[in-house]
Amino acid sequence: MKTIPSSFKERKRYIRIKYESDLKAEKNDIERLVIQACLQFLGELNMARAGIQFVPDSWSGNTAILRVGHKFVDETKAALALVKELNGHKVTISSLKVSGTIEGVKGK
Repeated sequence: MKTIPSSFKERKRYIRIKYESDLKAEKNDIERLVIQACLQFLGELNMARAGIQFVPDSWSGNTAILRVGHKFVDETKAALALVKELNGHKVTISSLKVSGTIEGVKGK
C-alpha cells in the first residue's frame, strides 16, 4: 500500500496551554473541560475538522500540549479563553506558545 505524500497530510500546530486555578484538579478533568469548551465554541463539525487532541505524556505541572490543525489555531485559543469555571471554582486556561513542532513548543 502506498504512503500518503506529505503534501496531502494535514499541517498541525502545537499549542502549549497553562491551567490556573485555586482548585487542585485531575488532568482528566482539565482535558474534559478543554474538549467541552472547544466543542461548545466550534461545534461538532469544526471540532472534527480541527482535530484537537492532547499530546500523550505532555503534562508537566499545570501545562500541557494540544495538537490542532493549522487553520483552527485562533479558534482554539478563543475557545480556551472562554473557559471560566470548573466545579464552581474560577479557572483560567491560557495559551503560552504555538509552534509547528513539539520541540519548538516545549522550549528550553
